[in-house]
Amino acid sequence: MFSRAKNFVFDHMGLKLLSLTLAFVLWFVVMNIEDSVITKTVYDIPVEMLNGDTILKNGGVYDVTEGENVDIMVKGPRSVIENLEASNFEAHADLSHLSVTNSTSISVNTNDTISPNDARLISITTLNEYVTVTIEEETEKSVPVKVITTGNVKSGHALGSPAPQPNMITIKGPESVLSNIVEARAVVDVSNAESDIEETVRVGCIDGYGAAVDKDNISLSSEKVRVTIPVYRTKTVQVNVNTIGNPAEGYGVRNINFEPSTVIITGEAEELSKVRSIDINDISVTDASDNIETNVSLADYIPSNIYIADDTSEIAINVEIGSVVTKELTLSTAAIKMTNQKNDYKYQVSKPAILKIKVVGFQEDMNNISIETFNPRMSVQNLEPGEHDLQVVFDENDKLTISDKYTVTVSISEKQ
Repeated sequence: MFSRAKNFVFDHMGLKLLSLTLAFVLWFVVMNIEDSVITKTVYDIPVEMLNGDTILKNGGVYDVTEGENVDIMVKGPRSVIENLEASNFEAHADLSHLSVTNSTSISVNTNDTISPNDARLISITTLNEYVTVTIEEETEKSVPVKVITTGNVKSGHALGSPAPQPNMITIKGPESVLSNIVEARAVVDVSNAESDIEETVRVGCIDGYGAAVDKDNISLSSEKVRVTIPVYRTKTVQVNVNTIGNPAEGYGVRNINFEPSTVIITGEAEELSKVRSIDINDISVTDASDNIETNVSLADYIPSNIYIADDTSEIAINVEIGSVVTKELTLSTAAIKMTNQKNDYKYQVSKPAILKIKVVGFQEDMNNISIETFNPRMSVQNLEPGEHDLQVVFDENDKLTISDKYTVTVSISEKQ
């Protein structure tokens, strides 16, 4: 029995060793295929500037012109390399070791997101090896603080003028950077606000193109500002437009068109209640013979403590000027209505018997008019018996007018 077992183990020993060797080689090949050595490029790793205070101590300031970010090529086992990102690395540049060209090398290492064992398997090659800076004397500049609001206040409310404190900020840094800065900006969220806003917010520096300026190499006299923004109720009011002066002879104001006809205003409640409309009464048509088009600023027609709450800043006005004609209508004075008569008196127009009434208007408005259109009448109230000269009154409108004044003599006597 023992002999048979011995033969089973030791028979064909060479073949068995060969099989074992081939199995090991196959395993080794498979493992290397699955976890082969690969390379990968990792982009935009931020470079931390070290010992920049050595420049500041000498009265200078620096601006990084090249090398704020570094790209690297990493090499190692696939299982380690393929998932690496910029966040797995840290890069440094020591500004105390600047060359005569104001450059220094960049050092890149894995950070604590990579285990020490995996870190030893990674080979790192920097693709851009240097940081370059410009060194300038430090200057300072004062800029205004501008408040920007985001969101919308609660319906029926509007914002007043924001007031930042301080309203100016002093910035220190390189002249090349400061020359581009035009304002300090504070952003306040006003979403659903219905009462005054008071908030402390950080400020950022903005260049002439509206872009944010990196604050790494500049300092601000105040990193935060206190912003107060009043929140008012709103009110919708009517806009009225009227003209002054007279057009050229033979012309008249045909129509006045303007847009918008209503405006939303805001302000302190007491002052807001005093404004019932916005009246624009100074559009001159003196000697005009053509249409007049103009835009007027609403700010010129509202009190200084009242504000426009919508997007309207101007009223667009078009005054239509047209040629006028004169038409003569015959009025029998017996047809003139006398109002406020007394029952005891008899009233009669004694002279003249007929009046020629001149009507002035635009040709298209003259069609189908008659003397009855103007409802001629006169009041005899409180008049005693005798003869009285009375002026005839007519109904006129902005398109049809009576050019002259017309008087008749009325005889009043007691009834027999």
